[in-house]
Amino acid sequence: MLQGTRVTLRPAEQEDLKALHAMRSNVDLVQLGNGCWEPEPLARWQMFFDKSLEGQPSAWMVIEVAGTVIGSCTLHHSQRRDGSTQLGIGIYHPQYVGQGYGREAIGLLLDWAFYDQGWRRVWLEAFALNERALRLYRRLGFVEEGRLRQHTFFRGQYIDIIHMGLLREEWDQARNHEIRSAASECRAP
Repeated sequence: MLQGTRVTLRPAEQEDLKALHAMRSNVDLVQLGNGCWEPEPLARWQMFFDKSLEGQPSAWMVIEVAGTVIGSCTLHHSQRRDGSTQLGIGIYHPQYVGQGYGREAIGLLLDWAFYDQGWRRVWLEAFALNERALRLYRRLGFVEEGRLRQHTFFRGQYIDIIHMGLLREEWDQARNHEIRSAASECRAP
C-alpha cells in the first residue's frame, strides 16, 4: 500500500472489478474528463486483472480517498531488461475529477516505480484531445516523444495519440520542483 496526503494506492482485488468497471463505463464522466475511452466488457477487466496476478512485472493499484474507490492506476507492458514500464491512470468517480487526486496518485506511483521497483523509464500514451491530462503529464516532467497521427477512431473522428516518457533523473528534478512549489503554497498567506 502507498499512502499520500489525500490518496491511498493499494493493490486491486477481485472485489474492486465490478465497481471500477461501472465507474469507467459512465459516459458522462468520459465527456467531463475529456477522455476518449469507450465502455469495455467486464470480461476484459477480468483478463487484465488475472494477468496482473501472473507474476509479470506489472502492478494494478486502486486509488482511494477516505476509503472511497475513485479510480485505478497501472504499471504494465513492463520490460525488466530495458528498465521500462507503461503508466496508466483513470479517475473514474465524477466528484473527484480535476481535484488533484490524479496528480498525487501519479506521484506516489512514480516514486514507487523509480525508487522501490528500480524502473529506469516510465512511459504513457494519451489522447491528444485530453488536454487536462497532457498538461499534468508535462508538469510532472513527462516529455513528448512522438505522435501517432489519426491513430484512434472515436465518436466520428480520428484522433492522435501522444507518446510521452519520463526518465528517473527527470522525475528527480520534477519531483524536487513539485515539493518546493507545494511548500511555498503552504507558506503563502
